[in-house]
Amino acid sequence: MKFTAVSALAKRPKADLVIVPFFKGKKQAIPCVSMTDLNGVINPILKAGDFTGKEGATMLAYLSGKKEKRLLLLGLGDEKKATLETLRRSFAAGMKRCQGKKWLTVNVVLPKSKKWSLDDITSAVVEGMSLSCYVFEEWKAKESQKLFYIKTLNLVGAKSTKVSEKVSGILSGVNLARDLINRNALDITPQALAAEARKLAKQHASVKAHILDKKQIEKEKMGLLLAVASGSRIDPALIMVEYRGAPRSSDLTMVVGKGVTFDTGGLNLKPTNFIEDQRGDMSGGAAALGIIKAAAATKLKANIVAVVPSTENAIDSRSYKPGDVYRSYLGKTVEITNTDAEGRLILADAIAYGQKRFNPSRIIDMATLTGAIIISLGSVRAGLFSNNDKLAKLCEQVGEETGERVWRLPLDEDYMALLKSDIADLRNSGKKRAAGSVTAALFLQQFVQKKTPWIHLDIAGTAFLDSPEHYHLTLATGAGVRLITSLIEKL
Repeated sequence: MKFTAVSALAKRPKADLVIVPFFKGKKQAIPCVSMTDLNGVINPILKAGDFTGKEGATMLAYLSGKKEKRLLLLGLGDEKKATLETLRRSFAAGMKRCQGKKWLTVNVVLPKSKKWSLDDITSAVVEGMSLSCYVFEEWKAKESQKLFYIKTLNLVGAKSTKVSEKVSGILSGVNLARDLINRNALDITPQALAAEARKLAKQHASVKAHILDKKQIEKEKMGLLLAVASGSRIDPALIMVEYRGAPRSSDLTMVVGKGVTFDTGGLNLKPTNFIEDQRGDMSGGAAALGIIKAAAATKLKANIVAVVPSTENAIDSRSYKPGDVYRSYLGKTVEITNTDAEGRLILADAIAYGQKRFNPSRIIDMATLTGAIIISLGSVRAGLFSNNDKLAKLCEQVGEETGERVWRLPLDEDYMALLKSDIADLRNSGKKRAAGSVTAALFLQQFVQKKTPWIHLDIAGTAFLDSPEHYHLTLATGAGVRLITSLIEKL
């Protein structure tokens, strides 16, 4: 899908559809932009009260003798309450009306408001429309597919395509993550993720990939990663992808993404209605690769290394067992009290190894780590844990701007009592169900050295939805790519 910039309303080209935004008024919708040539069609609709400008509301009208064949009135809600996320969701609603329709060219009138800059408006509109265009229907018969046929979106009121090109670059990373998450666990193995990393390195001169196979992981004595992998017929991999967008700078952000390509729960087997979507347990790893793609596509002036520990958590006679103790790469020993608390184990080895190898300026890990975070925050916000107030506050700010919102939770030392083991340095899960997300984060913190600024994002609720919503038409969202790419850019 191509974006073009059209500076003035009068210069907009002929199209199959024009989308015109409205804010909600007390009695009738308020046009965000004056459309003189369409007033004869729009005014009777507004006076009749059939369209009030409610957020996400749409109304289609057919035109004759105009530049476009159709008009779509789009509601943005109350201007005082509206945010950039409102724009994303509303324009996504407008795009959904185009699904399945063979409308090749669409004119999109950008709203005007003193609340935001033109660049911010353009970015939000492009994000909402582009994100909602993603579908994953490769397993459906052609007659059942609901595709988008749009080839060109003309942004009416935009100064140039600079913003839309940047957004498209970032969203290429989001869609890479979505693709990896949506595909079969049978196909997206640790080796498949490694192949994707090598592919990124081939596509971009600024990217390098290095993969540790099982023998190399054994040589490095990553006992926790090997423990989780012990029940799988598929070998684990530690995937490392470096992006150097600022080669003269020593500043480096290390992004660590959980890459469990299918999680059975191990011997603590997950029950029916909880196991079916566990191909999505590598969402953090997929997002980490997506961040590298987004950074390379936009030529982000920063240095990033993505570290993805990847394995299945499968069941076999060789599976790691509750009650046993394993030694981590860092040397700390861990008593396994629940084999379904596997994500923190592989992340612990990856964080410790990555920190020693790359000496990053900061660490950000992302993982579909706990069911407890879904109970706490649902699919609205990701859980944020950090040892650095400044970094945490910036992440919160960026979360509000990008719509990938977060909520900070505590790391009080008192909770460490729940991880105390009688036979090892740590338990891998708390003694009780209480504070499950907190104890998981505290476990990871034990493997962050030198007081390096660190953020842990628990994306269990935001990475893989129960049902499509807003601009996500599939269950996989690619959560974390837009948030972390923007965060690194601000840093």
